[in-house]
Amino acid sequence: MPEVDWDERARQGTGLQSVIDPGDRDGLKNGLIDRIQWNAIEPWLRGRKRLLDYGCGIGRFARRVLEAGVEYTGVDTSAAMIEAGVRGHTGMPARFLHAPHLPLPLADASFDAVLSVGVLQCLQTADGSQLRAAVADLARVLEPGGELLMIEQASASGRHSGSVSASTSEQDYLDALEPHFEVAAQRRVRLGALSRYAGFYIRHGKWLPASDLLRALVARHETARATRAFGAQLTVQVYFDVAIRAVRRPGQA
Repeated sequence: MPEVDWDERARQGTGLQSVIDPGDRDGLKNGLIDRIQWNAIEPWLRGRKRLLDYGCGIGRFARRVLEAGVEYTGVDTSAAMIEAGVRGHTGMPARFLHAPHLPLPLADASFDAVLSVGVLQCLQTADGSQLRAAVADLARVLEPGGELLMIEQASASGRHSGSVSASTSEQDYLDALEPHFEVAAQRRVRLGALSRYAGFYIRHGKWLPASDLLRALVARHETARATRAFGAQLTVQVYFDVAIRAVRRPGQA
């Protein structure tokens, strides 16, 4: 499968279309997925001071991170995404950096928090070297005791969505984290196949009253459904999203 051209996505997409599902023209599916992810991010932000958004895209979390009182730096391999991020946050104290290669152009121990959403899932290779290299560099820019929150696509079926080129298991992520991080929490937050309630919302939400409230309720339902899933319920899924919170070990290179 050819790699996603993120520069082209940035030029053609509008808002969440460029970074989640480019085919979602109504925006209800993308808005629901964004809400599910933010529900996992928001409580984790409390007490953070300096956050790096790894693979930030257009910086869709920047405004909310800043509103939580946390310094925001976004990095991305796509110059067009970074340009869109800068344009979309004029006048805000958000920093955006183009970083096409590792190591990141950032000093050691610069942050107490790193966020990765839908990014590490794109780095899986047969030998796992790209994923391990990225995790190692994220550990480098984190201060000891700092935390990484990753929300990434995983699979128990060996399959994957069309947005990535290889299947990554939860264990693959844990193996990449192990040399540098202590895993503090792990939870599935979304199944690849959304429920019939989510499907109804996506099809009809724009005509329903209190759409924001409805989106919040459906988002909580989808996460609860994913959290309860296990065994055969997971293997029938093409993929699911897992949130892993990991603490940077002291003294690890």
